[in-house]
Amino acid sequence: MGDVVEFSPPAGRRSRPLWRHVLGEVLRGERLEQERILTEVAAAAGVSPQYLSEIERGRKEPSSEILGSVAGALGLDLLDVVARVASRLGGSPVMLRHPLDLTGSAAGVVVVPPGGGSAMSSPTDAFLLVA
Repeated sequence: MGDVVEFSPPAGRRSRPLWRHVLGEVLRGERLEQERILTEVAAAAGVSPQYLSEIERGRKEPSSEILGSVAGALGLDLLDVVARVASRLGGSPVMLRHPLDLTGSAAGVVVVPPGGGSAMSSPTDAFLLVA
């Protein structure tokens, strides 16, 4: 039939988990900590239990709207979920208040250095996630 060829990351690079896998772990962990069942959270979020299960198992990557609905159903802000995922991926997010936010709300910007490191090599060397 043929040989199985395994692909591994290039020498010197370690394999990182996928965003969707870590996201699923975060959501499932929060749901279980709250002692809630999948169907309850899915109904509150307006998604099917099957779809939420696929998200929690890291098989589906939800849109920002769906993720916001699921986070809200768990009593979390989207920004909280993003920060938890980023910290598990090895980054150290820095919370900054948006300079144009005049509402006094908790809205802000998360700066995650590329590669999950704790230091940025230049002021432009970052990813911004705005909520």
